[in-house]
Amino acid sequence: MSDVKNSVIEVRGLKKSYGKLEVLKGIDLTVNQGEVVALLGPSGSGKTTLLRCLNFLEKANTGILRIEDETVDLRKVSTKQMLILRRKTAMVFQNYDLFLNKTALENVTEGLIVARKVPRAEAIARAEAVLNKVGLSAKLNSRPHELSGGEQQRVGIARALAVNPAVLLFDEPTSALDPEKVNEILDIIRSVAETGVTMIVVTHEMEFAYDVAGTVVFMEAGEIVEQGNPKQVFGSPRQERTKQFLSRFTTTKRPEYFI
Repeated sequence: MSDVKNSVIEVRGLKKSYGKLEVLKGIDLTVNQGEVVALLGPSGSGKTTLLRCLNFLEKANTGILRIEDETVDLRKVSTKQMLILRRKTAMVFQNYDLFLNKTALENVTEGLIVARKVPRAEAIARAEAVLNKVGLSAKLNSRPHELSGGEQQRVGIARALAVNPAVLLFDEPTSALDPEKVNEILDIIRSVAETGVTMIVVTHEMEFAYDVAGTVVFMEAGEIVEQGNPKQVFGSPRQERTKQFLSRFTTTKRPEYFI
């Protein structure tokens, strides 16, 4: 487990059910300041549900959650506490989730002005800066239908960066993209990671997870099966199920890749 003293997020015993279906079965996870955590696992393993519980798009049934200096009991978290914690995170969605009738600039400024009460001039300046960072300075006034899928996802990343979150949550950020656009989004995420932003990334991009993550977490059936640094998890996984899941990736790599 990571050093709690430097942690941004601590999760203990997080459970989530839909009726009789138990989707998360008691998740324990610590994410340190500036760390990139990659969540891997088959579809239906609970990865996205975990992200959504961390920013209260879904409400967990039980567990303890701390983000920075705010700790809540998830069984009895108040609306005020949820709002405080939600403002410490920002989510990048797999299907972009942009306002279709608003420009790239407006998509970034909307949450700043309406939800966070940032003065309009400051919100515009902040939005222009992050859109420039993701390579969209020439597309400020373009609406989503005028943008490629990769450009729409860049707007999504810019929108998340604009709120200066304690932790950035990525839910399969490349899954809806054409193959040739995947690498450009992964490169942007790499560049953001290099600035020291704390991230949790749900991904099926194994090489990206190996190269960028400080911690790799493998989930299945609502549980964390294995976690560790990339060389350990990819190079010498302890659990047989992890070996099976990673076998296609690891067998295509030279042995020295994991040294």
